[in-house]
Amino acid sequence: MNVVIIGDTPFLEEIAGLCVRAGHVVRALTVDTILGDWSDLEYATDLLNADVVIEACHRSRRTRRQMVSFVETVYPPDTLLLVSALTASTTAIASSTSAPQRIVGYGLLPPLADTGMVELAAGLNSGKDALQQAAAFWRTVGYEAAVVADGPGLVRGRLIACIINEAAGALQDRVASAADIDTAMQLGTNYPHGPLAWADHLGLDVVLAIMTGLYEEWGEDRYRPAPLLRRMVLAGRLGKKTHHGFFRWKEITEKGDSP
Repeated sequence: MNVVIIGDTPFLEEIAGLCVRAGHVVRALTVDTILGDWSDLEYATDLLNADVVIEACHRSRRTRRQMVSFVETVYPPDTLLLVSALTASTTAIASSTSAPQRIVGYGLLPPLADTGMVELAAGLNSGKDALQQAAAFWRTVGYEAAVVADGPGLVRGRLIACIINEAAGALQDRVASAADIDTAMQLGTNYPHGPLAWADHLGLDVVLAIMTGLYEEWGEDRYRPAPLLRRMVLAGRLGKKTHHGFFRWKEITEKGDSP
């Protein structure tokens, strides 16, 4: 299959890697490329022949509407569009398109090597055929689909972001150091990653966007982003992609992902 992926680090690279290893022909585009002058892209044959378009953008709703506008301009209305439902519901993302029936939300959290499942969520106007096509596509990359209710974060994103948010609050309250919080959660509860290192891998801006989406959707205090998380994003400390988040990260480390 021909797959076009539009997104940001680390989601863009990791999803592209999954698709390439599955034998798909992949064209990966950064969000900044679409936000620039993309008129010439309309004539690129490797883009025009896409069977599936995957959106992996977690920026503002205005930016995401621009991503959907690009897809509407370039592709016919029967081209399957998979949108990340981590920071906004599928219904909300599809509300600005004239072909919401082809849009299905999905939920993935890097590092993708740690899981073999993807969450899928149909919007109020998503077509049944699109949901079936989405599940079939993810099976081609070795991922089983779990269909869940539509809403920001879906299941894993919602729970993991809330854990990270609480860990950020504990760090702000000086309950323990970042390293000790992660050690307690990783060894004491058998988590695959400490929550703060996991946040650095996801991107603190993404975690903040998930919490903001949850808070806007439900209006409950349990989803209110931790002040420290907000300040770190404002300071540009976004995690591994800026080499500084809750931990400092070397550009290339001898121990792989160790901070």
